[in-house]
Parts: sequence; C-alpha cells; structure tokens
Amino acid sequence: MKKNLRDHKSSQCHVVINDNEVRFISYTTEVIRMVWENGKRLIECTGTYSPTTRKQIGWFLKEYANDLSYYDMKAIAGQGFQEF
Repeated sequence: MKKNLRDHKSSQCHVVINDNEVRFISYTTEVIRMVWENGKRLIECTGTYSPTTRKQIGWFLKEYANDLSYYDMKAIAGQGFQEF
C-alpha cells in the first residue's frame, strides 16, 4: 500500500507498506527499508543524498520510527541491513 507522509502530503516522497516491511521512497529512489524478521527490526539506508532527502528522512522517522534519528541513518548509510 502506497501512502504519503501524514504531515507532508504534498512532498515528493512516499511510503510503501507490505506485510512485514516499510519502504521510504524519495522521488523515485528507495532510501530506507525496514523489515521485521523473527521479532527483530532490520533497517537499511541506501544513502542520505540531497538536503531535501535528508529533511524527508527526518519526517519519515518521526512518523514510522520515532526512536531513531537522521544521524542513525547517516551512520548506517550504504552498509546494508542493521538491527535496531
């Protein structure tokens, strides 16, 4: 299911939710993917890209993973899935 961010409906990003995964897409680039496996939350961040995408990452995390920050995503960018 494709959804816009609650507080930023007109921004050029969206969320795709399927079964055990949430994907954050900025424009056409998949930026963050969260997957739940065996009771663990695994997160992958492909990169922080532009200033606009960095702002969108913050919005996404506030809505879908409010225990994490942009700095957490910056630290794991490009490293594959990490457990949080």
